Amino acid sequence: MPVPSRYHPHDHVVQFYEDDAFLADMVADYLQAGQQAGDHLLVLLTAPHLSAVLRRLEASGLDIAAARASGQLVMHDAETMLQAIMRDGMPVEALFEKHLLADIEALAPRHTRAFGELVNLLSAAGNHAAAIRLETFWHVACHRLPLTLLCSYAMRHFETAPDAFESICDHHSRVLPAESFSQLTPHQQWREVSRLQQQTLSLRHEHAARLQAETTLGAVQALCNDMLLTLADHALHDGLTGLTHRQYAEQRLAACIADPPGPSGKVAVLHIDIDQLKAINDALGLEMGDYFLHETAQRIKRCLGGRAVVSRLGSDEMVAVVTGFDRTEALWPILEGLLDWTSAPVVMGDQEVFTSCCIGVSLFPDHGDTVPALMHHANLARRHAQALGRRRYQFFSAALLDTGSSPRALPMTLRQALPRGELALHYRPLIDADGGQIVAVSVEPCWHASDVADSTPPHWQIAAEAAGEVSAIGRWVLSSACRHSRAWLEAGVELRVVIQVSSAELLGEGFVERVTVALSDSDLPSDMLEIDLDRSGLTSAPQRADIILDRLKALGVRLTLDPLGNGQWLLGQGDACPFTTLKLHERLVAGCLDSPRHRALIRSIIALAHELGMAVVASGVEHRDQVDYLRQQGCDLLQGPLWSRMEYRETPAEDPGRGGERP
Repeated sequence: MPVPSRYHPHDHVVQFYEDDAFLADMVADYLQAGQQAGDHLLVLLTAPHLSAVLRRLEASGLDIAAARASGQLVMHDAETMLQAIMRDGMPVEALFEKHLLADIEALAPRHTRAFGELVNLLSAAGNHAAAIRLETFWHVACHRLPLTLLCSYAMRHFETAPDAFESICDHHSRVLPAESFSQLTPHQQWREVSRLQQQTLSLRHEHAARLQAETTLGAVQALCNDMLLTLADHALHDGLTGLTHRQYAEQRLAACIADPPGPSGKVAVLHIDIDQLKAINDALGLEMGDYFLHETAQRIKRCLGGRAVVSRLGSDEMVAVVTGFDRTEALWPILEGLLDWTSAPVVMGDQEVFTSCCIGVSLFPDHGDTVPALMHHANLARRHAQALGRRRYQFFSAALLDTGSSPRALPMTLRQALPRGELALHYRPLIDADGGQIVAVSVEPCWHASDVADSTPPHWQIAAEAAGEVSAIGRWVLSSACRHSRAWLEAGVELRVVIQVSSAELLGEGFVERVTVALSDSDLPSDMLEIDLDRSGLTSAPQRADIILDRLKALGVRLTLDPLGNGQWLLGQGDACPFTTLKLHERLVAGCLDSPRHRALIRSIIALAHELGMAVVASGVEHRDQVDYLRQQGCDLLQGPLWSRMEYRETPAEDPGRGGERP
């Protein structure tokens, strides 16, 4: 192998390498040239590298033993020497001179040719700062002493440390490339340098493009974060009043029940109804009515302050969960203040509008220990306050449920409702959006009892569950609705009946069989029965729900999904989706005239439903303007307070136990 002549006195050269075999060949050539020149040889290598270098030197004819015996060749273990000159992770100059430079100085003016792997070990450990400091010591020594030094670094130590690579190069008089370039001719080396320059330019352009893309991505991410915050706010707050939605108040009430606040642990639920909102809408228009409702809602929120959570229930109803009082009497000034604040005039343009409110109050733990019970009792108290007149409040009492008895007696009373014939079916019409005709009716069971105020679900649903009457009442509703629809059909009136069914009833034993029996007994065509299902209940037992829905579809029964939600569950059904109708949530309908987000959702849901071959029914329609808008968007069916509820009265021929006339 030819002896390289590229090293000169006082050179401080760095050799980069990729492969250990290349390193061993390079060091052996370097030392052999020094031996031939009569130089003193100093070697600082790790044990594996030292063994490989010695094998190559012996193969070239160098007598290692003789060279060591004469003192021409001095070898040190690099790891041991590194420990000798290091303190606290950094090389110490005094120790460096003591262990390494003393012998070189003693041999002067004889030239020393040294090879060191100390800095490579430091870089392998990620301690580039220590490697650079040690290179500084060596660099000074090369200028001061008759010394030529060759250092080596593995390229892999600088994959993620470009700054350290630059500093290492700066501390050497010459830099030799790794083996992939060292074997090239000078012409090839310059060509390779030019190619690398071109690649560098391309990488710079790519880096600039990436920076621009990252900047754009950052802006998009910020926009998405803002949109998510906005959507989260919409999910929590009612867009019209600025109040939270009902679910938030119920969650707050549940938390107070689980961990009662204050020494007394009392919590009040206020069911607030704003008087005359419909009259204001009719007289001044929806826009002014919405403004009035917003101002009144904010007044209520300011009046109650931080001691209450105020949420919107419906068009003109709100609920407040109040804490921070220790006795019932402490609520009186709060309630009086609410009446005063809501009775103050609201300035709307050049006129003042006066109204008032009615408030129903239930207390925890006095009037119930569950969220449904407290909400229901506050609602009963509010209805009683309205019956007594405007601008008043009413605390719940047992008399509102059952005169002279405890509310706990309600389930016992309900058990006798069916035998006594106290249950009746009322119907909400479903209107064809284009033609305006009634094409279907939605079933609403009502309870008429002499000792209980007229009530509709979910007001007495709690009592039905407590009495174990849900299944029996469900069978009666299903059978009666099918019988009524058949009677109308025989009279020449084709009205499909829509029955709301809970997930517990749907997933319970024998539901499909009960539907089959009801259709058979009434001789009602199956497509005249429609079952309205809550999407949230279907996800609790999806496999069982799919089986039951497929069986109902096979019967020919129509199925409504209530409400659609975000459509993800529906899309997961694919082509096998059993539903024939989708229902727009009342909250979407309520905001269809003033909320761009609600309008966008309505358009998307209607388009999705029609694309899947389904009809769309909008629930909670209150105003003619909503009718016009929903019709324009292609909504198929409409339902809500805008149309009066109907009661079915059986003829003596139909039920000898009950009198009455059919409307």
